[in-house]
Amino acid sequence: MNRILILLLLLTAGSPVNFSQSPETARRPEPGFASMERPELLPLLFPPTSATRQVLSYDVSSGNSDGNYPRAFVKYYDKNGEAVIFDEYGPGCLYRQQMNVWVGFGGPTLLMFNPDENNARIKYYFDDEEKPRLDVSLDDLFAGRLKPFDLPLTFMDDGTFPIPPRYDINRGRFATMYYPFNFNKRLKITFIPNKDWNFRGTTWYQNTHVVYPKTEKIASWTGRELDSRRVREQWAGVGRDPKDATGNRTLKESVGIEKGRSKTVAELTGEGSIASVKINLRPLTKETFFNTNLKIYWDGEKDASVDVPLSYFFGAGAKNFKLSDVVWKRSLNSLFFGFDGAAGTFYSYFPMPYWKSAKIVVANNGAEDIEALDLELQTKPASVLAYPKDATGYFHARRTVDTDTKTKPYTTAFQETGRGHVVGLLFYTEGYDMDGDEFTYLDGSRTPQIHGSGTEDDHNQGWAGTAYQKPLWGALTNGYESAYRIYQNDSYIFNRAIRINYEYSSLKKFPKGGDSDITVFYYKSRSTDLLKLTDELDVGRAASEKSHNYEISGQTRFEELTSAYDGYEKKPDFDVATDAGRAFNGFSRFTVRLDPENSGVKLRRRINRAGNGVQTARVYVDGEDAGVWHIVQTSYAPIDQAWQESEFEIPARFTAGKEKATVRIEYLKSDGNNGEINEFYYWVFCYPKS
Repeated sequence: MNRILILLLLLTAGSPVNFSQSPETARRPEPGFASMERPELLPLLFPPTSATRQVLSYDVSSGNSDGNYPRAFVKYYDKNGEAVIFDEYGPGCLYRQQMNVWVGFGGPTLLMFNPDENNARIKYYFDDEEKPRLDVSLDDLFAGRLKPFDLPLTFMDDGTFPIPPRYDINRGRFATMYYPFNFNKRLKITFIPNKDWNFRGTTWYQNTHVVYPKTEKIASWTGRELDSRRVREQWAGVGRDPKDATGNRTLKESVGIEKGRSKTVAELTGEGSIASVKINLRPLTKETFFNTNLKIYWDGEKDASVDVPLSYFFGAGAKNFKLSDVVWKRSLNSLFFGFDGAAGTFYSYFPMPYWKSAKIVVANNGAEDIEALDLELQTKPASVLAYPKDATGYFHARRTVDTDTKTKPYTTAFQETGRGHVVGLLFYTEGYDMDGDEFTYLDGSRTPQIHGSGTEDDHNQGWAGTAYQKPLWGALTNGYESAYRIYQNDSYIFNRAIRINYEYSSLKKFPKGGDSDITVFYYKSRSTDLLKLTDELDVGRAASEKSHNYEISGQTRFEELTSAYDGYEKKPDFDVATDAGRAFNGFSRFTVRLDPENSGVKLRRRINRAGNGVQTARVYVDGEDAGVWHIVQTSYAPIDQAWQESEFEIPARFTAGKEKATVRIEYLKSDGNNGEINEFYYWVFCYPKS
């Protein structure tokens, strides 16, 4: 009997399915715990006008002083004199908080700050309320001493540190929290140090969040009674499939593959999804570990969406680095993938939908024969869970190797075009310094919407990190050499393009660059109908202003400026532009062209942030209030690093069916602002009609 026919027969022999009931249609739930509880919905595309953002402590002068308390950590002081470190208008959800303030350098000696000095407070204000809904000790919150902000959702490092033993290290270096905070109108987080922290140069944080269409109704966090037993059970059971297995079917196959040969190990037809992939490889040697390639083809595609070494698909890397001698012998366990180098076993729990067919091919590119590759697939038929094709992405895995350390100031981690979202990253390096920041550019913006503060911080660790293995992050050796991170709900959303770079740091004389071997997991739509640029307004240029019926009230200045966007340590002037613009404390108004077949608009604006990091405006579209455009940056950006591009998402109800719209940007007085806002250039992008 044909081998593939046997596999198809085996596929039908799994768990029984009740066809008398209608299948569940995959739909994105409310953000927060409801979303975290349903990892099977990871392939669903985010609705138009959703965006991933990150607020963090970083050096806006392009240097490495990312931990400077007054210039990087604090964004502004509010009317109560509290230091604001996060301020975002919703609806949205803050999914990830990484905090690194417990270790500091004061003069020539390493200081571990005592509890009285370090026991700062952190406050969470929701929806412009005068009283914070959460007001707690920083130590208590991030050390997991307060329920429900405890393990496994909150983790603090135990204090292990690669320094001489004469230092008394009795305190953690960093902490990471994945307890979600939904906010409907606004979330503001403030920080109140117990003593003067202005001298401190080692204070970092990263807050990663997603904002959703303004028309969505999201209930703000209601208090400490909100919790999820299901998420906790999933995270406590790392190594088991966190998804609902109801209706799954099982396929098993065992093959031997001679060196230089390939074999199709599974071929599925119809509509459904792969729920899990498990493999046992014999023999498991360094040769078979790194030189066995896994290829997955969806719906008859010519080129595989997954084409990486089998070991990479399950969490490994560093094939051509010295680190490879260590990696293949170790084991890794995360919520969605893992391997055991001693046992030769691998697992992946990423959900992978298809609508016509799925084919898995294994290629033995090594110098040894594979005696046996035992495969077990769990699949879920569409009769149990149906993914809407027009709202779902295909699963991809892409490996990027970059050894160019001389011609550019960064290493390239990933780049892609189209619409989708990144859900995971494996970061393996050789000769790379941990002080390099992440620069993730989305949809062609020249400002990185995700700007990191150090490679190990970007991967949820600090001070180099350790071989922790947590459900959504960890490492085989440390946080910058062999790290992984899963972006389950803080996925990097892109609607046109994405590019992820990591800068080469100039802090240390050695190394001077570093090679990288990085694998990114992501979902991508096959639709070519993407975010479309429909208009541009060059403020300060008479012809452009006239053609857009531009007018301004309350102008405070007109200026022409040559400056740079966020620069790299080794090249601060990486991206320089010259532009003219206007500042005002009244309003500006202009008319822009739209594609009437739109499902919302992204309005991008270039501003001068130097000396004015907080710029707040109310946006009106054809006279209707579309919400608040709140830009929050530290005001310490130098004039040669002044440019920033900020984006405002306009829901479809304001723009659908229109060929043009009149936009009014009205200045709003706000804490941290110097009495004006400015505008230099506008880009108008239309989301395709759903």
